[in-house]
Amino acid sequence: MRGDAGGYGARRFAVWGATWRDYRRGEGNRARARRGFLTPPDERGRLVWIKAGGTPEEVRLGIELLGAVRDKRQDVRIVLTFEQDYPELFERHMQPFRKVGVGYGPCDRPRVVRRVLERFQPHGILLAGGQAPVNLLQAAEVPVIAVNTEPPARAVPPVVRHWPVDPAGALTWPEAAFEAALAPADPQARFVEAQADVVLRALVGGNVERLWWWHGTSEQWPAWHAAWQASGRGRSDILLASLRGNATEAGLPGADLAVSAWDRSTLAPGAILHLDDRRWFAAAASAAHAVHLAASDRQALWQGLAGGAAVSLGEAPAAALPCPVLGEPTAVLEAWQRLSADPAARRQQGDAARRRFWDERRQVDANFDAVLQQVWDW
Repeated sequence: MRGDAGGYGARRFAVWGATWRDYRRGEGNRARARRGFLTPPDERGRLVWIKAGGTPEEVRLGIELLGAVRDKRQDVRIVLTFEQDYPELFERHMQPFRKVGVGYGPCDRPRVVRRVLERFQPHGILLAGGQAPVNLLQAAEVPVIAVNTEPPARAVPPVVRHWPVDPAGALTWPEAAFEAALAPADPQARFVEAQADVVLRALVGGNVERLWWWHGTSEQWPAWHAAWQASGRGRSDILLASLRGNATEAGLPGADLAVSAWDRSTLAPGAILHLDDRRWFAAAASAAHAVHLAASDRQALWQGLAGGAAVSLGEAPAAALPCPVLGEPTAVLEAWQRLSADPAARRQQGDAARRRFWDERRQVDANFDAVLQQVWDW
């Protein structure tokens, strides 16, 4: 089970080991939460429990569901639990709602599950990412909705709604594990910025002809950097480079400047600007002539499509996208050269990318409405 790595699954020794490590690090609140010693909000009203996973995308999804439920139901209490804390997400996206409790969540051990259900007595449960917790689904006597959640490891009572992230995710859930399924859609399309406030092209200066955005892993970067240097594009253009996941702290070898340290002064042609702050992804997507996602994550993918640039991928996507798959750096740079010489083709690819983004966005909004209608019925 995926959650066992962080001590949030059902395996006894994994849970005990993670709890012991938390106490040693002085994180007793996390250890107690993992064991189910949680307290719901003091106010009155039915309780809705939103159980998020451990990635930034899953916690962000949990926060979004919390806000949507609060807008729909002012009378209920809401508890959001997560497996990993990301303070910057709560600072940016969490409003000071009343009748809301937020904190680390429990593991999926049977005794812990019983303890949490007795303390919360929820009228409904929303799973936001992670793997479907088998013991919780077996013990819960209330409706459960699984949003972008991996399938349970064994047979369980069915959830009332199953919202898969993509067609591949839809196929992984057994038909007996859900009563009804929503159309596949990625909530990250709802969270990215459709319009960028920062006009990056104006900030870098007028001597730069084009901006290009590359996004990948630290392992892929050396080969890409070498190919970029050999291409000669650095004489007139600027490369925006970012890394997947949380790999920003290590820096980017060969980069001239990190965007977090940039004073917004004019950049010289040929500069490599490291996007070590994801809040700049929207500006990069809007300013770039083309985007290559060598190893895309969901935020970078939908932000790239929303920006209206020509987007290429380094690996085949799980969903249908109007993006060519280009594996080698030289193939990407050759494609960029063709786009430089053919503005009409670049606009055509960019328009197709933007339309695909808005198709996904509309489906996500429709799925949110269906989930909230279910919550309203609770």
